Amino acid sequence: MKPLTIALIALKSHKTRTFLASLGIMIGIAAVIVMVAIGKGSHQQIMDVIAKMGENLVTINAGEMKRRGGRLRLTGNVSTLNLRDVEYLSQEVTGLALAAPFEIKQMKVKYLQFLTETNVAGSTPEFLMARNYEIEFGEMFTERDQKMGMRVAVVGQTAIKNMFGEDDPLGKTVRINAVPFKIVGVFAGKGLDSDGVDQDDILLIPITSMLRRILNQTHISTIYAKADSRQNIDRVADQIKLILRDRHKISDEAEDDFTIISQLELESMKAETSELFTRLIVGVAAISLVVGGIGILAVMLISVKERTREIGVRRAVGATQGDIVKQFLIESVLIGLFGGCVGVAMGVGITLGAVAWGEENLLLDLNSIYIATGVCMLIGIIFGLFPALKASRLDPVRLRRSEDAFV
Repeated sequence: MKPLTIALIALKSHKTRTFLASLGIMIGIAAVIVMVAIGKGSHQQIMDVIAKMGENLVTINAGEMKRRGGRLRLTGNVSTLNLRDVEYLSQEVTGLALAAPFEIKQMKVKYLQFLTETNVAGSTPEFLMARNYEIEFGEMFTERDQKMGMRVAVVGQTAIKNMFGEDDPLGKTVRINAVPFKIVGVFAGKGLDSDGVDQDDILLIPITSMLRRILNQTHISTIYAKADSRQNIDRVADQIKLILRDRHKISDEAEDDFTIISQLELESMKAETSELFTRLIVGVAAISLVVGGIGILAVMLISVKERTREIGVRRAVGATQGDIVKQFLIESVLIGLFGGCVGVAMGVGITLGAVAWGEENLLLDLNSIYIATGVCMLIGIIFGLFPALKASRLDPVRLRRSEDAFV
């Protein structure tokens, strides 16, 4: 009989043992597929969030930005960025579609007799395109409102819930530091940004009103610049750096008094963090594959010991050591493949089931399935090789005399 047929008969005659030997492989493969799906889904979700924050975006922050608690935070109090910088960049930077100043501060806002803490921000009408915000109801304040410092505001969904409850905010008046502002527009919902900050908790007013009426300052903390194409992001960022260093009269040896973060850099940072997380959880899940391989090793050693008479008979009728090795290797590979196929089915089923139940941050990766199948065969070979060699080296004369010759 062919080695494959012999192996199938041997495995079929010990169904429970075969199942238990492959159980670790099943669990390991399923865990790896699900963990990779979680990692890929999280990565895609982060990339989508970054894209929603603004296409081809270059962010200029005053001072140095450092990562603390997983978020980029401003260190120090730098007041060198101003509205004139925004105008100059708009005129001088080639490939720049638009630039929008931005200043934000968490403040108490009063509506009727209720005080609510929210993010009060100032910018220009270009903020909509720079940060991919959309107006759901009402309208955005105009360039004229911006230049004249009008007391008008556009509000986000979270701020509406906190300040107005079920009331329609359009046309209502809120007070910021006792200064009245009329709500003229409502932003469509945007959700969280890449750092987990609620982008809907915002009350946006003209930047001139923010600086003169609310904060009484001339500097700004952020400029949002939008490149005209993804290919021009790095070139635009380099131009901005040179122009701002020249405008701020920074010597060649001195550090920048601003930090530039392009969309490409942000994607790279988030992708690196996501990849590290994926590797970690896949590594933990892969431990069960090693356990499954050890199970195959143990079962195959037991199988060799119990089948010493069979091995002796085969050797007596002309089977070579290579034939014996091939037989037991095929058995171990089949155990691995059986566990792998069932594990793949379990992993894919769990992933698709979770997606069907509304778990959107899972993304099935076909490469993980292909790799898992190859790993199953490899585990079968590695952990089946020693028992196979052990069986092939048994003395056929002793095997025919006693079934207890294997030690």
